[in-house]
Amino acid sequence: MDFLLVHSPLVGPTTWRWVAAALSEAGHDAIVPDLRSSAVTGRPRSFVDEAVSSTPSDWFKPVVVGHSGAGFLVPSIVERLDAAHAVFVDAGLPPDDSPATAGADIVDRLRVLAVDGTLPKWSTWWGPDAMRALIPDDTRRAQVDAELPEVPIAFYELTVELPTDWPRRSSSFLLLSEAYRADADRARSLGWSLTERLGGHLDIVSAPEAVAPLIVDLARGTGA
Repeated sequence: MDFLLVHSPLVGPTTWRWVAAALSEAGHDAIVPDLRSSAVTGRPRSFVDEAVSSTPSDWFKPVVVGHSGAGFLVPSIVERLDAAHAVFVDAGLPPDDSPATAGADIVDRLRVLAVDGTLPKWSTWWGPDAMRALIPDDTRRAQVDAELPEVPIAFYELTVELPTDWPRRSSSFLLLSEAYRADADRARSLGWSLTERLGGHLDIVSAPEAVAPLIVDLARGTGA
């Protein structure tokens, strides 16, 4: 299968690096486009455009996999690529109604964090020990942290037109942390396949060899 791995606007492509390697070792094609330059424009549509344009033109009906904040834009990417399936990995689900904003539920908190309209690096939001808990390996944590962009809060304020009936497209959910339990419950209510592997939100970095086959199983329709 062909996998397009989409990172959150608040992090960089290295978060998916080790899952992509595990997928490749298993015989799949996997790419992780670097979407940071579009994230820092503050325009969600640019993020979608770059993800789509980064996908090989000879791929037919790929699987789109989004982590964390990328979940809001996965339906738009899926529609543009006519993707075969979407896997939401510990990701926020957009609302059924359109248009919507990526920060609808958290924008007030984000405005408190923002300085001159720009959000600080995501790793600073939760205190000095949060990233160490999420990524215990010092080398990997440093590589992820070095890529974190400073994203304009406009990214979370601008409205996005969501595809009509996007929840009815072939999709599934992989739950990694309790923080996304509500999204997992909603995915289940939509009739999607759901797999739980509770650990940490960034286990795509810390446990890629365990996460990658779960993504494959969900994409194949064999996930729990």
